[in-house]
Amino acid sequence: MATESARRSRTSSLLRRLSLPIFALIVTFIALFATSASYILIRVQNDHTRQMAEQSMKFLHRNVEFQLDTMNNMAAFLLTNPSIENLLETPHQQPYEAVEDFFSLETNLQNLSLLSLLGGSGSRTDVQQSYIVAVALEPESGLYAMATDRFDPVTGVFKSDDLRNQPWYRQLDGGDSRTVWWGQRTGRSDMATIYLATKKTSTKDGRTIGTVVIGADIGSIRSLFENAALKNGYHLLIDESGQVIYSERYGFLEPVGELPYVRSLSGAEGSFATPIDGERNRVMYERMNNGWQLLTVVPESHLNRYTLAISAVGAVTAAAALLVAGLWLRRIVVRVTVPITRLVSAVQRPEVLAFEEALPEPHSGIDEVDALNRKFASMLVTMHGLIEKSFAEKMERRQLQLELLQAQINPHFLYNTLDLINCRAIMSGDLETSRIVRSLANVFRYGLNRGQPWISLECEIRQVEAYLHIQRMMMEDLQVDIRVPEELLSASIVHFCLQPLAENAIVHGFAGRTSGCRIEIDARLEGEALVLRVADNGVGCDAEERNRALRELAGGQPEQPEHSEQPDATGDPPLGEAAQGGSGYGTLNVHRRIQLYGGMEYGLRYVPADEGACVEVVLPYRPNLPVEPGGA
Repeated sequence: MATESARRSRTSSLLRRLSLPIFALIVTFIALFATSASYILIRVQNDHTRQMAEQSMKFLHRNVEFQLDTMNNMAAFLLTNPSIENLLETPHQQPYEAVEDFFSLETNLQNLSLLSLLGGSGSRTDVQQSYIVAVALEPESGLYAMATDRFDPVTGVFKSDDLRNQPWYRQLDGGDSRTVWWGQRTGRSDMATIYLATKKTSTKDGRTIGTVVIGADIGSIRSLFENAALKNGYHLLIDESGQVIYSERYGFLEPVGELPYVRSLSGAEGSFATPIDGERNRVMYERMNNGWQLLTVVPESHLNRYTLAISAVGAVTAAAALLVAGLWLRRIVVRVTVPITRLVSAVQRPEVLAFEEALPEPHSGIDEVDALNRKFASMLVTMHGLIEKSFAEKMERRQLQLELLQAQINPHFLYNTLDLINCRAIMSGDLETSRIVRSLANVFRYGLNRGQPWISLECEIRQVEAYLHIQRMMMEDLQVDIRVPEELLSASIVHFCLQPLAENAIVHGFAGRTSGCRIEIDARLEGEALVLRVADNGVGCDAEERNRALRELAGGQPEQPEHSEQPDATGDPPLGEAAQGGSGYGTLNVHRRIQLYGGMEYGLRYVPADEGACVEVVLPYRPNLPVEPGGA
């Protein structure tokens, strides 16, 4: 009995000797960690907040500079284009002799002001005019007699007589600058507009024959500022005279050049702290290429607003950690560490990791640890099944995505080429070619969809419309009827599911036909499902047989040889392949992708039709969900 008591005494003394050094070590570690972590978090958070403000300003600078460069490039085009210079310099004895040249110049200016080349903003059919492109002619120009007498802020050709008293015109005329930028409210609606003006001189004798004026609505810059808005602080774009071009705080053309922090600007870019309205602020600025200044003003309190909170959280966390460590150190070491260590040792056995052997039955004496052991054993079994299922689905998903990516052409190089073709077509007056090029660009843009599996129904309809527009150019008697309710256009659907069906109808349903071809596309709701229908009046198919083939192929039991490329008796291609000349993206791929992303209850289904073929795409109805727009 005495021996047993002595042993227990030595054990208790050993625990105390172990607990005190461990507790001291934990106290030191927690204190150092809390202090270091708080300091690092404060520095990182403050630097991050400052960097966010700087990135917002860089974003604005880059995009505003792009807007200004666009205007500059338009002016450079007018200054250097030989055909435009010939129109301006060709002398005419009588005004009526200049009519053809005058309207040619007007057409060139109107074409240059078009901004909807390959863009997707606004209507898909109306050409958008966002720039004012005007030429104010001097008497030395051969078209002077035909020009409009008074200058109006619209695209056109005008006389320069009523511009001579304008400050910007005197600045150009005096030779102080080759290019002048300014802001001005123009038109009956008093619209805020920015302008660029530069002299057009003859390349033959150097005489001035006119002034090129490029204008742009301030709305494009306003949208950039709204996208880069700061939660605390504001941006400020001012011209060389200190007038506001745009700011969330000041009005258009409001003079701010006498503000102390504006007068303190020096150099092309920089950052400094200064008091504004009784509060210390950080002012960051960067000069634009045209001499304008972009400023970002952020309160210093906003940059340091997390310091106190992080310090308090660090102190509270450290105190709580010390309290928990002191109260539970002995119990954790004696009652928990050993059973958990045994559990870890059992889990690390190769047989258990390879799912070849189950965990041994727990007998630790602690209910929680035993329950953890049992739950972990159950989790390993479940995880094994989930890993196998997830791996199989992941491999199938990657295969389908690979086939989709292989079926699409990366359009970045094509966009530049199509843009050039479209510009040349518009400049030459070939609007039919321009519409074809825009349709082809839309097919590529919406087909890529930035690699996203979901797309809005509106964008999917735009893609199939663009594809069918091109097909109508090749098939004179192809009729297309698309009816989609307005409230369903914002619904999200699995990407690239309509064009393959429309292509099947054209390639196989209309094989050998050149007239009387019709395709109908519509959408409706069936309970919680969105149903898209694609019907044609082609050769038709056996709907029951096609549905059975879809079920068998999706279940891994192909009804036809895997690489068969011959269409069946109905004229449709095999479900797993596209016919020669098709997109290379089969009906089964569309069916399986819908099931992978939507569920096994969704997919394709063929519907019996009196004439031609009719296939319905059944999708989960996801209304008004945010989807990134199509495009590259």
